[in-house]
Amino acid sequence: MTHPLSATDLYHTGIVVPDIEAWKTRLTEVAGHRWTETMAADLPVRLTDGERVLPLRYAYSLDAPHIELVQEIPGTPWTPAAHLATHHLGYFCDDLRTTSKRLEEAGFPLEACAMVDGSMSIFAYHLDPWGVRIEIVDRTRMPDFAAYLRSKAPTWH
Repeated sequence: MTHPLSATDLYHTGIVVPDIEAWKTRLTEVAGHRWTETMAADLPVRLTDGERVLPLRYAYSLDAPHIELVQEIPGTPWTPAAHLATHHLGYFCDDLRTTSKRLEEAGFPLEACAMVDGSMSIFAYHLDPWGVRIEIVDRTRMPDFAAYLRSKAPTWH
């Protein structure tokens, strides 16, 4: 049996938070996490109710296993679940559209995806009826995740 995803491609756990900077500080104080800079992008995203440009803000922990903190955006999939701290499990994939289709066939309907030139690109979110959300990310966007994290780490003086 072939699976839509590979367990070895799981590279982060995403948590939606109301204040990224406060949570970076909190998780550093409690567990010693080190962080990338907080990144931001206004990105066209297709949601179940249409396309919108959303102000995405996020940061990754530098040490594995990686945590991605994502700034809450009310009225979108980027809101924290009432009783579930983990927002999503992030997997790399080699073919975003094919993997997305296979996840839908496996019972994980498409919830949201980034749009570039009118086509699905960069990432897609799939949400199963029980609330487990999977993010698939085009591997070519970050072919060397460790190098990507180093490039986003703050410089210390």
